[in-house]
Amino acid sequence: MPLLFQLQFTSLTFFWLLACLALGMGYAFLLYSSSAHLKKPLRNLLFALRTLAVTFISFLLFAPLVRNIKTTAEKPLIIIAQDNSASILVSKTKGFNERSYAEELKELRKALADDYDVRSFSFGSEVKNGLDLMFNAPLTDIASIFKLIDDQFSNRNIGALIIGSDGIYNRGPNPQYEAKNLKSPVYTIALGDTIAKRDLLISNVNYNNITYLDNQFQVEVSVEAYQAQGSSSVLTVSDKSGIVFSRPVSISSNEFRLLVPITLPANNKGIQQYTIRLSPISNELSVKNNTQTIFVEVIDGRQKVLLLANSPHPDLSALKQSIEVNKNYSTKIAFAAEVTSSDIEDAGLVILHQLPSLSNSAPELLKAMPSKPLWFVLGAQSNVNAFSSFQSILGITSSGNTQEATASFEPDFYAFTLTDASKQRIRNLAPLISPFGNYGLKGPASVMISQQVGKLVTKMPLLVFGEDAQRKVAVMAGEGIWRWRLEDFQESGNHEAVDELVGKTVQYLSTREDKRKFRVYPAKNAFDENEHVILNAELYNDAFELVNTPDVNISLRSKAGKSYPFVFSRTSNAYSLDAGILPAGEYSYTARTEYGKSRHSAAGKFVITQQQAEFKQTRANHQLLYAMAQQSGGKMIFPSQIGDLARHIKENENIKTVSYEDRKYEELINVKLLFFVILALLSLEWFSRKRNGEV
Repeated sequence: MPLLFQLQFTSLTFFWLLACLALGMGYAFLLYSSSAHLKKPLRNLLFALRTLAVTFISFLLFAPLVRNIKTTAEKPLIIIAQDNSASILVSKTKGFNERSYAEELKELRKALADDYDVRSFSFGSEVKNGLDLMFNAPLTDIASIFKLIDDQFSNRNIGALIIGSDGIYNRGPNPQYEAKNLKSPVYTIALGDTIAKRDLLISNVNYNNITYLDNQFQVEVSVEAYQAQGSSSVLTVSDKSGIVFSRPVSISSNEFRLLVPITLPANNKGIQQYTIRLSPISNELSVKNNTQTIFVEVIDGRQKVLLLANSPHPDLSALKQSIEVNKNYSTKIAFAAEVTSSDIEDAGLVILHQLPSLSNSAPELLKAMPSKPLWFVLGAQSNVNAFSSFQSILGITSSGNTQEATASFEPDFYAFTLTDASKQRIRNLAPLISPFGNYGLKGPASVMISQQVGKLVTKMPLLVFGEDAQRKVAVMAGEGIWRWRLEDFQESGNHEAVDELVGKTVQYLSTREDKRKFRVYPAKNAFDENEHVILNAELYNDAFELVNTPDVNISLRSKAGKSYPFVFSRTSNAYSLDAGILPAGEYSYTARTEYGKSRHSAAGKFVITQQQAEFKQTRANHQLLYAMAQQSGGKMIFPSQIGDLARHIKENENIKTVSYEDRKYEELINVKLLFFVILALLSLEWFSRKRNGEV
């Protein structure tokens, strides 16, 4: 690393230096011209010392510049990246020995280390330092090595990149496109066999992670077979109860592909495990890819709606049919005289059809549902005065008469939306029978539909929403929804407009707000087995403000019974936990904390799915490796040619040591050496004068 200092002279600088030298000589002459008692050699030495010291000091006043030149030589950087994924052993050729190959890579590193800066990495789903090769990574991301180079070595003299791989990748972008950004040759070591081997496998399974209880869900299984013409297998799907689906598979060609659609029932609530299996054929390459396990979360998302009526009415059937268009709702019709407390307790929403009524004010009945969302449907049988006193949304003063009212939609209603087509169709439907009287909102409420009497659009609500005692309440001030449904079908051939209005009203009213003060939930319900398991927690005080003062402990438990205890880390105002990478399977968790005198707990489940991507493609992709090498000016070789790779790199004239010259200018006064020179000159002069009695 040579280091040079050059003083920058100009003609003006030269004259200033002469002037400073003259100043120094003049100063020394005045000082020593009268020192005749000193010996001439000593007087000349002192004269010279003072001249040089004054010259240097005065010259520094003009801030002369010094050019600093630093030269650095950087050896070419050779990066060795080896694919450490499981497919290397699946696709290997007959004579390939992974241990011998790993030793040859280390010998290659030694052969290059004298002339180059050599770095080695292994990659699978992520890049790791060194060549600790186990060939067991569950995924392959070849492009990750180019991202590493871009992040860590973008300003380095990269001589060459050596990639050992079978060319099979199942994560990340196409490495051939990523290699175009690297301005250095890529040498590829082609591993694996490009000839298809006898194998039967499940190449892909398409399914939804979530379904609803008692529904059916679809699973699509992609079956592939190579070099197995004439063989046969059986595709089965099993759950904890046994085999739920079976189908024979006859392989009719050496490049066989089959998509099998399967319909399965969701009979049990919770996370259900299904094992999809192909019975093995003789002499196949691997049986690991014959089986795949999937997890489906079956949710009991159906909410029960209690349709409580004063007496039989055609509206009841119409409402039930519109509600149950959505399979997540089940409706029970009951009458006030026979309803049970369990019916009310089980219901997520209660629709009160003409209750309170003139014949039944139902005070005890209404008191039995203090927190249930309510939808009042008023009509000719309604006791309007009792209705007005029971809730704080809408007040009606009525003499008991009724009137016909059609629908007029309010533009400033935002709780939910209907399509413009549905609004237009509902506007043109037959009028409902509404109580006649004076209407007034008793508190904050949102009017969705107002009453239109004849051609007059009034301010009287026909459908209004609000909150009463921290529960949602809706009021439909009219009966005759059955007429709407019939006329909707007569005009358009379907019930979509009325079904949308009723369905969204029920959905809005029955949606429950989460009032739990302690919540723990995974980042997602299903993690891959090589993915970090992330869980989050939230703790609220009585004012529903987030707090994270106490510790939160959690225990993860696998289905096999193994327990993993953790403590959450605090974030800004909540909690987070990175549980790391866990074995595949189904897990339950229980979290606990204490805040003040209150104890809180939360529980849940998640699954970790097993990765089988490395066993789904068993034929090496040497075309990709060749393309990467050719486009970059490198070369593709085979494992038997590793010994020649060092020679190929040394013969490449583009891989050279690069010298960098760093030039900068600074003032001469910043050169510390000059300070010590001046100090030495003055010190030597002072010591000589002192010794000879001049001081």
